[in-house]
Amino acid sequence: MEASLYMATAAQRVMDKQLEVIANNIANSNTVGYRAESVQFQQLVSSATSDQLNFPTVGDLYTSQEQGTTSETANPLDLAIVGRGYFAIQTDAGLAYTRDGRLKVSNIGELTSIEGHPVLDAGGAAILLPNPDIVPEIHSDGRIEANGRVIGNIGVFDLTNEDIQSRIGNSAFLAKADPPAIVPGRETKVQQGFLENSNVVAIRELANLIQITKSFDSAFKVVEEADSTIGKSISELGRTS
Repeated sequence: MEASLYMATAAQRVMDKQLEVIANNIANSNTVGYRAESVQFQQLVSSATSDQLNFPTVGDLYTSQEQGTTSETANPLDLAIVGRGYFAIQTDAGLAYTRDGRLKVSNIGELTSIEGHPVLDAGGAAILLPNPDIVPEIHSDGRIEANGRVIGNIGVFDLTNEDIQSRIGNSAFLAKADPPAIVPGRETKVQQGFLENSNVVAIRELANLIQITKSFDSAFKVVEEADSTIGKSISELGRTS
């Protein structure tokens, strides 16, 4: 009976984390460049009994690299990556990587993210336009052209799940180590005048939410029944002793 109580409690902890992640996905279903997350599971084996028990526990978070749909905005400072890769931005917390391609130009001509963080080129340097009033043309291979002259390129970096250290903000990530740059071409393209939508599939997340809520309720009932049985057993032992 104690084993069922421990296992149900462990399952509740895992499902509680799942509910938290799903709720965050749903809340960001309209966030530009957002990458959905899911919970990976691990098993802890207890050797306290002769028949070993497997207890579920929360493992790492898995970030979906699935391509989100793109929407045309006709804004030349909106960029979407089609294929793998992330833009790099310099934040107060360090280098961060994002699929949010909403850019703007500072009053000194620096290309920045919507939050004002410098956007970096493939070499990790900030990108400066010759004039803040110039509307740049950004090609599918990342080249930035102004007044008919190539002045730099948008950096695209190959950030994998193994490289992700933590999330920063809604749609950016800090990396364990600097990921390599990608040269946009056949498999990865930069689209000017487009934005990538969140890759959250709302219907899938809602279905998962319903399923996990039901499982959580079932585990709660197991905990209640086990607790009640243990209480009765203690009461009976107290009367017979």
